[in-house]
Amino acid sequence: MAEIFTFPIGRSSQTAGASRAASIEDDRRMTVPSNVLRSVESVRAMRQRAGVIYREIPVPLTLSDYGIGVQIDVNNGSTVHSGGWIMVLYSEQPRTEWRSRWRCVAYGSVRISGSEHNGLTPPMMWDWLERTITGINEETLGGTVSLNRNTSFGSLSDPAGDPPRFDCELRVSWTPLEEKEGWVDAGTQVDVWARFLESLTTNDELEEPISDRE
Repeated sequence: MAEIFTFPIGRSSQTAGASRAASIEDDRRMTVPSNVLRSVESVRAMRQRAGVIYREIPVPLTLSDYGIGVQIDVNNGSTVHSGGWIMVLYSEQPRTEWRSRWRCVAYGSVRISGSEHNGLTPPMMWDWLERTITGINEETLGGTVSLNRNTSFGSLSDPAGDPPRFDCELRVSWTPLEEKEGWVDAGTQVDVWARFLESLTTNDELEEPISDRE
């Protein structure tokens, strides 16, 4: 049975309604590995970014033995909107495909207008992701990027004749670097994904051709 830890209070699903201090003590009394508890507390202690909204989400029990799920929405006043989620997963038995007991799974989406599109392509987005993400085993990073053009018709069309909008979606997973005691700085992993989603709303570098950014 996986334990789902809420964010940012840190209560497990078995201690809903308890105070923050009491929930931490309850977590310690549960049969949760110490490296998982330490990883959870790194999320509790992480700095939250201004203009970013964080919310705990459940982790499917089939994915891992323990998990931390955080939804992230960027609301910094930009006309470009981005959001997504990240799950930090832990398996009591090492997974060959993860090369670890730990794995991060993340989803991100950015919506931009046609006038802001400027030749955005999946390779350009992936290149930007690789430049932004840190604290990982780089050989384990993999995922997909989808770019969809959305044009409204009929009653949903804009009478002002605005250009079509584009949705760029990323589905990514990677293995985070472990500390010596076998825990991971899950708070940093959450922040890395928040930073990436935040960067998509100010995509000055994404507007440049990849060859010009070296």
